[in-house]
Amino acid sequence: MAAPSSTFHLRAEGEMSFGYSQARRVGNTLYISGSLSVNDRFEPQGPGDMAAQVRNVYDAIEATLAAFGASLSNIVKENIFVTDMAAFLEANAVRVARYKGGLLPAVTAVEVRRLAFEACLVEIESVAEL
Repeated sequence: MAAPSSTFHLRAEGEMSFGYSQARRVGNTLYISGSLSVNDRFEPQGPGDMAAQVRNVYDAIEATLAAFGASLSNIVKENIFVTDMAAFLEANAVRVARYKGGLLPAVTAVEVRRLAFEACLVEIESVAEL
């Protein structure tokens, strides 16, 4: 028998038009889609500013986690895609600070040529245990 499953939309209209859910829960595992620094109209926010985009991405991740009664302390794995690794490494303290001294997740960070929107510099995909 398959584990119970549910989905969540942070920006329902845009997510539906792109054909995905912001998150999918299967049993006690929450899979969070790659989060970008965009507003509710999917317009990139903080162009050219990696630190601002990292903050915006974590705002979206935290909002998604909150919908499941969870927080960043539940994140066990992150896959981070960036268009400029040097800029990301300079802004990484912003990411680490969001964990407030708690346990940090396992992380893979990869530099890519571009993301879904050209002005986006970082995309973070997460897995949480609830």
